[in-house]
Amino acid sequence: MPTLTLQSLADFAAYSRRRRREAARRRALKLLKVLLLVLLIGLAKLLVHHLGLEPIQVNPLFTSLVASTVFLLGFLLNGVLSDFKESERLPGELATGLEVLSLEIRAIPAHNPAAVVDRPLMAVASFADALLAWLLERLSTRELLQQFHQCHGATVEAAVLLQGNATLQARLMAEMGGLLKLINRIDTIRQTSFVPLVYWLAYASTALLCTGLVFMATTTILEAIFFIFVIAFLLIFLIRLIADIDNPFGFADPNSAEDVELEVLVEAMGRLLAIRDAACAGVRP
Repeated sequence: MPTLTLQSLADFAAYSRRRRREAARRRALKLLKVLLLVLLIGLAKLLVHHLGLEPIQVNPLFTSLVASTVFLLGFLLNGVLSDFKESERLPGELATGLEVLSLEIRAIPAHNPAAVVDRPLMAVASFADALLAWLLERLSTRELLQQFHQCHGATVEAAVLLQGNATLQARLMAEMGGLLKLINRIDTIRQTSFVPLVYWLAYASTALLCTGLVFMATTTILEAIFFIFVIAFLLIFLIRLIADIDNPFGFADPNSAEDVELEVLVEAMGRLLAIRDAACAGVRP
């Protein structure tokens, strides 16, 4: 069973700081890639205009195509943002559940002076260690659930030490149930992409719109290039942003720049370490 230590906590904190620095670089790289792609579209427009291959005439239907594409991307963005906002709360809820569980177990000797809670507290700390490793995708879900089952068994042992106090025993089990619910929710968000068919439709609409802009008849090439750059840049950048925030826990993805923060969980792990060490040293809460 892995054990949470000061070294592992420092490693996680260092990783979190490094991840934030890399996120800024990834954002700049995404922007550069979009600009290069838009530049290619602009060059294609120049070539098509030079060759006189502009069969598409501007009409109200073209405006409808732009509006429908923007509406579709707005629908996608609204959907993934709701999951992202929910995901921002999950690390805090995990940190709260772990810390409350640890504090409840540490308080057991106040109800039963003969109780020894070193092993349950170490199990909670080890589970917290495995949980953060899982969020960073260094541990599989199956391995995390094995750690959860071990922590659950240790928590049951701690509940037995309460000597029939059903209310406090139920609180311990409820905390374990809440942690499992959060784990399953995060796993579902990771594995579920927001309506793949809508993604395909958005990609197709963006591609068709950019193609229409390239082959659209125009008399002023500078004006046409300007509108192509603005429209293509906004649409392509937006669809790449949506694809990124669709997985708020993409810490192992080298291309992911927008992920939830884990600082609250790292700080809670430091407090778990202090609670465990205080209990092992025989300091009463």
